Amino acid sequence: MGGEKRVKVLSKNGDTIELLASPDEGPLIRGDYILITDGNRSLLAQVIDAEYADVPGILEDVLRELASEQLSMRNFDPYGVGSILLDVKDSRRIIAKFRGVIVDGALRNDIIWLPSRFNSRIEKASPELISDLMRTCGRRQIIIGECMNGAVSLGAEDLDGRLTIITGKKETGKSYLTKLLVTALAEYGATIVVFDINGEYLGLSETVNGAMSKIADRHLVLSPGENFRASVEDAGLKTMTDILQYILTTPATTIREFIRIWNLIERNEGRVTLRGLINIVGRMPMHESVREALMSRLLSLSETGFFDDENPTRIEEILSSRNGGIIVIDLSRSIHQTKKIIVEYMLSKLSSLLREGAIDPIFLVAEEAHLYLRETYWDDLVTRMRHIGIFPIFVTNQPDSIPEAIYRQADNIFLFNFANESDLNYISKASRIDSDTVKRIAKMLPPRHCLIIGRVVNDLPIVVKVKEVELRTMGETRLLFKSRHM
Repeated sequence: MGGEKRVKVLSKNGDTIELLASPDEGPLIRGDYILITDGNRSLLAQVIDAEYADVPGILEDVLRELASEQLSMRNFDPYGVGSILLDVKDSRRIIAKFRGVIVDGALRNDIIWLPSRFNSRIEKASPELISDLMRTCGRRQIIIGECMNGAVSLGAEDLDGRLTIITGKKETGKSYLTKLLVTALAEYGATIVVFDINGEYLGLSETVNGAMSKIADRHLVLSPGENFRASVEDAGLKTMTDILQYILTTPATTIREFIRIWNLIERNEGRVTLRGLINIVGRMPMHESVREALMSRLLSLSETGFFDDENPTRIEEILSSRNGGIIVIDLSRSIHQTKKIIVEYMLSKLSSLLREGAIDPIFLVAEEAHLYLRETYWDDLVTRMRHIGIFPIFVTNQPDSIPEAIYRQADNIFLFNFANESDLNYISKASRIDSDTVKRIAKMLPPRHCLIIGRVVNDLPIVVKVKEVELRTMGETRLLFKSRHM
């Protein structure tokens, strides 16, 4: 950005700052930061858009120019002021958002101060300054990309114990960023459980060149029905009742009968199994409609292949024996109903283990959670489960699938491109910054660029170009013509 003679402060209205710039000023990028310095203070503002200055009489002048296109005297300029007038007509109005006042190296939002319109110096903020202002006290840094031609790193501690949302339309880079974050967290010793509905996290053990990745020994894929099974006894009465009630839509009278049968088996045999439940339901006296309803649902549970009372997978042993890592629950080959059953079991099991202190707190990555997470779990995840040590990272391309209350409680939002106005309106109502910034920046973001909002950037929103991921990412869209030699 040019010096003091080429850019001037025009106005400040609320948190919106407008600058006037000459037409030969270099191009700006949405999200860039500028400093308006006057004396020993600087006002920090973030560029969100640029428009033509509203010059009085400009419409009449443009119409006159159009009407005189074919006349030889249209460029007649006896006084030599034409170039000056053109500069005035082509002047730009830069729209920026106030982010604070820098005093003695610290960014303050409580100071009421305005720089001089005519004597202040206006320039682009340096990447080093923005990095210093957004950096928190975390020691474990995650390099995620670059901003304003400088490297950007985030503190892993600012994701710890927090609610994080990663959203944007398809093929904008959400999964790349998520993989980057979870692999870095795993390298720092964190445990991350991933609900993988598209098989995107299965190849994290390998690099794009086929070599073993740095987290290969910390990457475990659990495939339901293969190396991941659960016993009915391990799930417990409450979880099994929830599965019957919320997922298999079992009537209340049938649920009561199921609880009675469960308690009966537990008293008489000491151990409840799926086969034992099916056998007793088949021979115990009860109303035929109740028997039919309960039997059909128990057989459905058996057909999933997930329940195995003889050789169950001990989740607590897997989690406690690993010094952090990425545990991928592969849901890509499971039908819709089975997905919900597995998630119900996992959330219940993880909650129990955390309450008992059997495992350390974990991160939970939920891709497109609305497809398998029942509504009552949303608030549960950000309140009760969050307090016992489950820290969710929601990843979605349908922002309105996440309740508005969840956005309001989110500590960090990574926002990729959205062109749809309704999506932008939904996010802007719930995010922690002004709606103008969300709408004007997010709508124009190129692929692999995201607007980061929240604690992880010290509440200083920045636009970051996400770096390339060296791991075998998988999950890319299969194309017909790419595979054919035309």
